[in-house]
Amino acid sequence: MSILARPDLLADFATNVLIASGADRPSAEAATWAMMHASLHGVDSHGIRLLPWYADCLRTGVAKGSPALRVEQKRRAATLVDADDGLGHIAMYRAMDEACAIARDCGIGMASIINSTHFGAAGAYTLAAAQAGFIGFVASNSGAFVVPHGGSRPIHGTSPLSLAAPNSNGGDPFLLDMATSAIPWNKVLRFRTEGLELPQGVAVDKAGAFVTDPHQAVALAPAGGPDFGYKGAALAGMAEVLGAILTGMRLSSELDGLALADTKVGHFVMAIDPTLFMPLEAFSARLQTYLDGFKAQPGTYAAGGPEWERRRRRERDGIPLPDGLSAELATVAASSGVAFHI
Repeated sequence: MSILARPDLLADFATNVLIASGADRPSAEAATWAMMHASLHGVDSHGIRLLPWYADCLRTGVAKGSPALRVEQKRRAATLVDADDGLGHIAMYRAMDEACAIARDCGIGMASIINSTHFGAAGAYTLAAAQAGFIGFVASNSGAFVVPHGGSRPIHGTSPLSLAAPNSNGGDPFLLDMATSAIPWNKVLRFRTEGLELPQGVAVDKAGAFVTDPHQAVALAPAGGPDFGYKGAALAGMAEVLGAILTGMRLSSELDGLALADTKVGHFVMAIDPTLFMPLEAFSARLQTYLDGFKAQPGTYAAGGPEWERRRRRERDGIPLPDGLSAELATVAASSGVAFHI
């Protein structure tokens, strides 16, 4: 069973819980924006279900509640954002803002983010770029609990990649947000909470055998599954190069994957101004022509298509909270001294 929560009330609740747990308002609001992005688009593994965990990270000191972000211009088209071990969301929004500002001047802007923590759904930040008129790109590694194709010991994280493109003509932006694993680890946790069975070929037990019981899963398979997982593993390598090696932060294998609470995590963002090559209206028209091509084949979608449909539905009807998640939110509300009215 699920209840439907009003998005505005759920957002206020999340912000208040994070502030009560030690976050300053900018950090709490950034984390809330990212969680609500995920919950509204139906990416529930990275949505409001992460609130109790973020609150715990703040209370235990894993993440600083009031980080002193530092921005250092490296060259004309690139900047460095030091997250100061705070919640990753505020550093990521700042980094994308910086990249977009650079792109307005140079046509392309990049930012490397260091000393960060978990940032939620990568698409929250690329969509912010698209809504500002830029093509946004994000790459990040994460703690290793994805086995290489044909292997049994984790070497990569879910290591997300995201790209969003603007659509100034009133249509939906293009929005790709994917884990390079078969599924995100947070989906395993959500399935445990909701008592659901995993799909075939996405997770393995301690012996490396594929399992569907989320409670037996200890690692994930790369995207592509048992037969074509080398593709997902290769994409994870790209996230490793940009998110960890380029930033000088920890490799996935140097992070505690199952804890999901590491510091010294690195990310990479980039913004591209389409008007380098054509007017934004012309770019958007070409993008819409591409997206309209899927309408000729009912049931097919461009990247982000199902998510936009879910967003419109959830903005209208509310965000579903299964019983298990509702209980977790009620618990964190009680421990934080915040009223649970959604």
